Amino acid sequence: MASIDIKGVKKVYSGTVTAIHNLDLSIPDGQLVVLVGPSGCGKSTLLRMIAGLESITDGTIAIDGAVVNAKEPAERDIAMVFQNYALYPHMTVRGNLEYGLKNRGTPRDEIDRRVAEAARILEIEPFLDRRPRQLSGGQRQRVAMGRAIVRQPKAFLFDEPLSNLDAKLRGQMRIEIKRLQRNLATTSVYVTHDQLEAMTLADQLVVMNGGRIEQVGAPISIYERPETLFVAGFIGSPPMNLMPMDGALGAQAFASLDLPSGTDVVGIRPDSLVVSQPQTPSASFSGTVELVEPVGGESHVHMRLAGSSDIMIISVPGRTEIVEGAPMTVYAKAGDLHPFNHQTGKRTDTPAANP
Repeated sequence: MASIDIKGVKKVYSGTVTAIHNLDLSIPDGQLVVLVGPSGCGKSTLLRMIAGLESITDGTIAIDGAVVNAKEPAERDIAMVFQNYALYPHMTVRGNLEYGLKNRGTPRDEIDRRVAEAARILEIEPFLDRRPRQLSGGQRQRVAMGRAIVRQPKAFLFDEPLSNLDAKLRGQMRIEIKRLQRNLATTSVYVTHDQLEAMTLADQLVVMNGGRIEQVGAPISIYERPETLFVAGFIGSPPMNLMPMDGALGAQAFASLDLPSGTDVVGIRPDSLVVSQPQTPSASFSGTVELVEPVGGESHVHMRLAGSSDIMIISVPGRTEIVEGAPMTVYAKAGDLHPFNHQTGKRTDTPAANP
């Protein structure tokens, strides 16, 4: 096991295109840290720099306290799991698991012990004599993880390993990866664009945008208190409603509330909106129901706000009797509002903003 420390790391392509901007990140020993963000945000580039598959333009990366900038991937004592499995098709499962250990000159009895242990942990013992083409996608991904496990590395790096699987299998494999990481307690860095994966897997969530870190923290903390407009709009499904305070709509909805100085955008989670007016101070919104989406345990109601082209999404529990085309008014408690400034892109209810 090992910590990973990233200090002032920068990545520039062709001398002009900056993919990573002076990034700092500390990954504690034994934690599973998830890098999440939209396509092109730099998360895979950062992972590849940790692995040594991408060069670093500036800054340092240290694994277990040792700077690894000049080390080749094989010298960094990490194991990487890719989305395409990267298995050798002509080898059996056993052969794929043994291959890296044989190349390192590991004694035969130690190879047998490690392969048997990995096969037991991942429940792939019945498949050891099969070839990859005889396995399902989920089984192949288990073999790919097994090949990483037998290495006994200081850190695991996962590059969107579940993106090729169907939704049901992704859910099963998330549980497998979480259980595996808990049992092995090996430092892990996991890249995904899938919010559900990010929220359910991470000990610490790192939200990236444009080659920069927007916010780091426990998943539930980031969900409950996004520090920037980007995080507010990116984390959460359905996404947070972001309502401008200017114009008649904002004046009507927020006039009675004491919002922090500088607030010109207010965020409201869909599940914070209710159809009955609370006893405490609240904001209210009226409009017409445009769409109702039943999604099992809840329904998502899309309401076009009166006098506006803006759509507000409301999450209501279970099945609902709300119908499309009906007028509707919803409320949000003042304590459930998230105040932001669109120019800084940050929250306005922080000590720095309101000393």
